[in-house]
Amino acid sequence: MVMTTGGLEVTTYQPPPGFDPLTADAADLQKFGFPPRQDDPRLQARYENVLNRLKGKFNYIPATLQRNAEVFHGPRSRLPSAATETSTNWSGGVVYAPSGQSFSCIEGDWVVPDIDAPTENQWYYCATWIGLDGDGSGDVCQAGIGSQVYRNGTSVTSQFYAWWEWYPEPEVQITNFPVSPGDMITALITASPGAGATKANVYLTNRTTGASTSLSFTAPGNTTLSGNCAEWITEAPTVGGQQSSMADFGEVFFSVCEAGTNSTLVGGGTGDNINEINSGGAVVVDGNLITSTIVQCEYVGILP
Repeated sequence: MVMTTGGLEVTTYQPPPGFDPLTADAADLQKFGFPPRQDDPRLQARYENVLNRLKGKFNYIPATLQRNAEVFHGPRSRLPSAATETSTNWSGGVVYAPSGQSFSCIEGDWVVPDIDAPTENQWYYCATWIGLDGDGSGDVCQAGIGSQVYRNGTSVTSQFYAWWEWYPEPEVQITNFPVSPGDMITALITASPGAGATKANVYLTNRTTGASTSLSFTAPGNTTLSGNCAEWITEAPTVGGQQSSMADFGEVFFSVCEAGTNSTLVGGGTGDNINEINSGGAVVVDGNLITSTIVQCEYVGILP
C-alpha cells in the first residue's frame, strides 16, 4: 500500500499467506518488502540465520502508522571533548565512511530495556535505534524502539513502541508492531546507492515474538542521504520542542553492529564512542565500544 505521511511517500507491504523469504525469488522479495539476497556470503548467512530462528512463529505484520508530530530524533547535539565524544541527546557508537565511499545500509540487534523514572511527576524518555547520517549532516534516517515512563509514588506508567524517521520530519510510530521490555529486536536500514539516496527501506523483526514488518519511504523535501556516518544509539529525543530527560534503562548492548558501503563493511565498535551529558555537564549515559561489532550504552545518571 502506498500512502503519504507528513508529505513523505510511504509504502507498506502484505505478503501472501505462506510466503517464504528463504525460497522466494528476487522479484517477489522486492514486491513483498523483504531484503534482497546479499552478494556477501557472510551477510546472506546472517539473514538466513535470523529467518531460520523465526520458524514456527514468523508473523508478518503490515505496518499501520501514526505521525508523532511532537517527537523528533534529530542529529547529534555535539559538545567539545578532549577524549570521548559528548552530546546532550545521543550516547553509543558512531562510525564514519571510508574516504571516497558512503554508507548505504546498517544493521543491529538489541534487547529492549525496561525503564524507570529517576524522579516522580515527570515524563522520562529513552529511544534505542540504528541510523544513517546525523553526525556532521542535518538529516538522520533511522529506526528503532521508543519508550517513555512516568512515576507517581508506587504507580509507574510506561509505553514501548516501534518507530522510524527521516529527520527533519518527526518520528512515525508503527502502531501495530508489538514490542515489550526483554524482546530482542533485529533492525536493518537500506538506502541505495548511499550518498544522494532519496528513498530508504526499514526492516524490523521482533525475534522474541516472531513479529516482522517492513516499509519504504521517501526523504523529506529536498533532503538527500549524506552517507557520511552510521550509528547505534540510545537517545533522549526532543519532545514538544524541548530536550527530554533520559529514563533509567540500565544498559543496552547493540550487537552485530555493521554498516555497509558498496564495497566495505565497517564494524560499529571501530569508530567513536559517545557519552550523553546533561545541562550541568554530568555524564548520564556511558557509550562504550566493547568489540568491533558490539556497542554498549550504560545509564549512569540519577537513580530512582
